[in-house]
Amino acid sequence: MVMLQMAEKSTKTKRRALLMNQAEPPTTTSLPRSELAPSHEPQPLPGDAFERMRMDPEIQTFRFRLLLGVSLVAGVVIILLVLSLYQAAQEKEAMKQSIGLGEAKTALTEAGKDGASQNSSITAMIPPDEVLPPVSTGNLVFRPPGSEELKMASATPDRSDSTENLARLAAAEEVLGKFLQSENWKQRLLLVRNQLRVASLMSIYYAKNADGPMLFDSIVEATELSPQFSEHVVVFEGGGRRLATVEHTAQGPRVDWESFVGAGEMAWSDFLETKPAAPKLFRVLISPAGHFENQFGDPALLKCYSLRNISEPGAKVVYGYVDKQNPMAKELDYWLQQNSDATVPITVRLKFPLDAPVDFQVWISHVVQAGWVTK
Repeated sequence: MVMLQMAEKSTKTKRRALLMNQAEPPTTTSLPRSELAPSHEPQPLPGDAFERMRMDPEIQTFRFRLLLGVSLVAGVVIILLVLSLYQAAQEKEAMKQSIGLGEAKTALTEAGKDGASQNSSITAMIPPDEVLPPVSTGNLVFRPPGSEELKMASATPDRSDSTENLARLAAAEEVLGKFLQSENWKQRLLLVRNQLRVASLMSIYYAKNADGPMLFDSIVEATELSPQFSEHVVVFEGGGRRLATVEHTAQGPRVDWESFVGAGEMAWSDFLETKPAAPKLFRVLISPAGHFENQFGDPALLKCYSLRNISEPGAKVVYGYVDKQNPMAKELDYWLQQNSDATVPITVRLKFPLDAPVDFQVWISHVVQAGWVTK
């Protein structure tokens, strides 16, 4: 066996590469060992040469890289094949849908043509309108199908003018008159809605305000707001006017006392005196304003409104403020734009800022509703 050695130019490392068979050199037994010349011929190695080449680390590394590259190429080919098949299926489905839509449009067009032809044939079969004889009663005249006699039908009367509605409004005005003429608030309490809740508010209110009959001249402009409520205008003897809302209940008409006097959770004067930082509910008349000072001195950031409360004679007018970015500002402006008088009754919650220096500047913390009547 002959051993060949090779040296790579890049790494300068030597490695065994190949073994070949060779005839055994003749052995000399007659000469003494000391006289034999040293042998410089390649020496054979034990084992199979192919197996030793397979175990070479460089060959194993090359084999691993070759297998890895083949695997990656095969994976990419499989992915591309799957994507092409999926795209072909999608295009086929889209083509089917487009064909179906075209067929549907064609069918609709044909159906429309058939319907038009049928309508034209039906129209042709309808006889011309019969000219009916005039009547002097002013009622509608018609001929029922299959009858030779003419019939008359009067127009349906307007519901707002019906006897039932007029009776409801009359009953509401009668109760409202009794409400205004009551000797004291306890008698008046029997004619108001939400009696259990309103009783304590009426007691506090009339402890600060005059009690007794309210002198009025007439009740005009009765309007039915809904099957549940009607609205009436009370004209006082001095010429002043005030809206009164009446609820129609199973027990009879009941006056909404809170909206009539503009009552809130506390007396208006007490609110201005104590300056609470916690929100309180009030019924106010609101209109645009432009008063800016103290904590409310920046018109670029705030909207200003004038707030007037009618629950107390000569009640002080205050200014309410809302951040321009707050949705409440848009809501208040909307209700003001809907009213030509630029003064709208609004139910709101008000509070004073901490350490408020004056009693006429408050925050509008919440808009409860437009109007004063709570459902």
